[in-house]
Amino acid sequence: MKAISKMIVKRIALSLSVFMALVALFTLYVNIRVEQSVGSRIYASVDSVPHNKVALLLGTNPLNRLGRPNTYFTNRIKTAAELYHAGKVDYIIASGDNHTRKYDEPTAMRDSLMAHGVPEDRIILDFAGFRTLDSVVRAKEVFGCDSLTIISQADHCARALYLAEANGIDAVAMAAPLRAGRWVRVRLALREWLARDKMMLDRLFGRQPHFLGERIEIPDIAVQKSYSTSEGMDMRIVSPTEFSCPVDSFVVEFVSGRDAEGMTGEWFRIERLDNGVWTELPLDRKLENERGEIWVIFNAIGYPVFAGKPLRLTVKPWFYERDWPSGTYRLAKTYHFSPYVKSDTAYVEFRIR
Repeated sequence: MKAISKMIVKRIALSLSVFMALVALFTLYVNIRVEQSVGSRIYASVDSVPHNKVALLLGTNPLNRLGRPNTYFTNRIKTAAELYHAGKVDYIIASGDNHTRKYDEPTAMRDSLMAHGVPEDRIILDFAGFRTLDSVVRAKEVFGCDSLTIISQADHCARALYLAEANGIDAVAMAAPLRAGRWVRVRLALREWLARDKMMLDRLFGRQPHFLGERIEIPDIAVQKSYSTSEGMDMRIVSPTEFSCPVDSFVVEFVSGRDAEGMTGEWFRIERLDNGVWTELPLDRKLENERGEIWVIFNAIGYPVFAGKPLRLTVKPWFYERDWPSGTYRLAKTYHFSPYVKSDTAYVEFRIR
């Protein structure tokens, strides 16, 4: 009996050893496949990441196990907001778990993004992002995204990029900062390895998202957006039609919708949207005089704007620094209507890629 028991124990031990070896080899194979598929598509700098219409913000719990703010969550939110304010994305899909009324990752992400200056109409909620697989596949099948910028921590980004490539999505990723101690990093790495194993098994067995649903179209963003402080005057940029740095000049067109004669002059200002606040661009320090002053003088010339007759002017931003980072900008010019007692301002927004 003892010999038989020993033989059984040896067989069980051998079987377990073989199984563990196969698991280890499978994990190694999966991780090599994932890392090789990523290449150089994970970015660490907002300035270097290319523009995409839509970012996919992958969800996580806003609170950690101790009930304190989860740095994974807060760092993803900050990264997503930075991408939006830098003009690198036009919309953000907040995709996360909402399996109960008391657990709602997408709404928490939306509220946090809005607190960081992202407009509500640029945030799209995906309440069925139960897994990374669900979030990625739904981004294409439900929201129609053939290209994406994925936002998460670097290891998670790699897995999401592999899934995106496997589903025909042209994706890059922006890695949110990871601030954790050594042992936490080890635990998270082991967890990610197992998550990649599960991802590969899901693909092998043809697992699909829990829910798909009807197609939701994400609208395109206009290249430029015009508005004024009063009705009856519209200003738009005629050229260039695509904006990139440096900008040597703009050709702007005024169109009056009033019967009264309007007037504009040479003055203008260019501002950049920074965390929800419009800030004028810095002046070129090469223009400083010996006292450290920069004087910009506009000629006191009035250009009439007649109803139904567009007026075109050339604006040359020569006195601003030429290195404009990617982001949302606006050109501002004042105008007056007869009897010219009140000054109004026309704006046109544009984006530097």
